[in-house]
Order: sequence, then structure tokens, then C-alpha cells
Amino acid sequence: MAQQQLLVTASISPFRDRIESADDPLSLEDMPRFAAGELGVRGLSISTSMLAGASAGTLESLRDAGDKARCPMLLLIEDEPLELASPDAGVRAAAIERIGRLSKAAGILGCAQLGISIVSEDDDIPFEVTASTAREAMQRIDRFEVSLLIRSGVGLAANPDRLTDLIKKIGGFRIGSLPDFRLAHDSGDFAGALRRLAPYAGTILATVGKAGPGAKSATGKADPTPYDLKEGLEAILAVGYQHAVCLDHVGGPAAVKAIVEARTLIESALAPPVEEEDVEDGVKGEGENE
Repeated sequence: MAQQQLLVTASISPFRDRIESADDPLSLEDMPRFAAGELGVRGLSISTSMLAGASAGTLESLRDAGDKARCPMLLLIEDEPLELASPDAGVRAAAIERIGRLSKAAGILGCAQLGISIVSEDDDIPFEVTASTAREAMQRIDRFEVSLLIRSGVGLAANPDRLTDLIKKIGGFRIGSLPDFRLAHDSGDFAGALRRLAPYAGTILATVGKAGPGAKSATGKADPTPYDLKEGLEAILAVGYQHAVCLDHVGGPAAVKAIVEARTLIESALAPPVEEEDVEDGVKGEGENE
């Protein structure tokens, strides 16, 4: 693989149990330092449920901890799917309001991106309503300079082509996709799904380990990732993707090992190849110095 540049980040979610445990010293504000030192990544994503009830001061402290550790908060992900296509105007208005509030929180955290899941059937009318609701929500978030990323999922968001059509229908430079290597693998068209979504992606998730998104924390020692991470990298790089890959895991004892192994594999795959001539020149140089 030719030399490429990608930002490798990680999700805080795999360490939620540790952060919330009274028996573990790891705290939320420790995560940037932990992620940089133990995981070796250069940025973080965080789910909204981990910030429930947090004050603006708490968000600012977390942002400052990220800046200090050189591992900033980059992506805020909403846990609950939003009903942008609901026939109830009140439900749609609540979703728009929610996106506005989360965008403000993302701005305080220093996150340039907000990831959401949508509830919408894959049909023409829900498609149009979703696009219209999202465009209205975009007017709320522009002032915070936050991009809105739609996660791959079910219904309308399950089909990469329909999701990219939706993104184009919404329009603007602050709307994009939030694919996941694991969901692309589960779709049955791993490389194809990634190639179609990557050109519109602000970040690409890579859920590693045996269990997929939404599963319970892993407890077993064997924790194999069911897809070829290198194949996924080749697919997104082939279409010019140059942003972040965010490593995620369902959590448990294997989380650190799985994330570090995935990060190492990505860095190795992206490293420039060592030319034979360079190796020979180095050996000759060593001989001359003896």
C-alpha cells in the first residue's frame, strides 16, 4: 500500500464501565491522556449518554484535557436514533431542537463533527421528509461550525447508495456520512459499501473485536475481528479518503488489546515501503563507519 495519511482516533465508549466503576481510577477527564499514552491514538469520539447532565464547565474541562494531552475531542455521537421522517411535526421539531443542542455541546467540547442515527423507512416520502428536516436542522448548527454525519444503520441508512443520495439531497458542505467497517462487512459487500460511502465521510468508524455495535461487553479471551481491516483500508484509500478512522469496541477486558492491535495494523499498512536500495545504502554506510 502506498504511503497515505489518516488520523487514527478511538471511541471512549469501550471504557465506560471502567470510568463509571468506583473501583477503577480511570475518569472521563483522564481519557485523553490514557488514549494518547496507552492506546496510541490522536483523537477521541464520545457518545452523548456519557455526558448526560454535564455542565458547560465539564465539557470545557474535557476539551482542555484533550488539548493538553494532544488527543482532542473530535466527534460527538448521539446514542438515540432521531425520527427525522416522523409524520408528527412535533417529533420532527424535537429532533431538530436536539441536533441544535448537541451541536452547541460539540462546539464547547471542540468537536468538529456530530454523528447521528436516523429512523426512516426506505421509501420516497420518508426520504423527502428526512431530507427536509435535516436541511432545517442544518440551519441550527451552522453557527457552531459543526458538521452533521449520518451513521450507517437500518432502513434508509442501510443502503449505501440511498444514504449517499440523501446526503446529496440535503446538500451543503457540513453534511456527510459516518460509515462503520463492521456494518459494511455485515452488509455482505464490505469493500463496495465502504467505497460508496467514504467520499462523503467525515469520519469512518471501525468497530473491532468479535461483537458488533450495540452488543454487550466482551468477556472472553478470544476476540477476533470478523473482517480484514487492511482490505477496508484499501477500499477507502482507493477513493481518496484522507480523514479519520475511529476505532471502537464493545468494551470489556479485551478492548485495549483489540484497539492497539488495530491501530498498529493501520499504521503498518500506511507506512511507506522500505526500498531495497535504501537498505543496502544503510548497510554500506555502517560498514564505512567501522
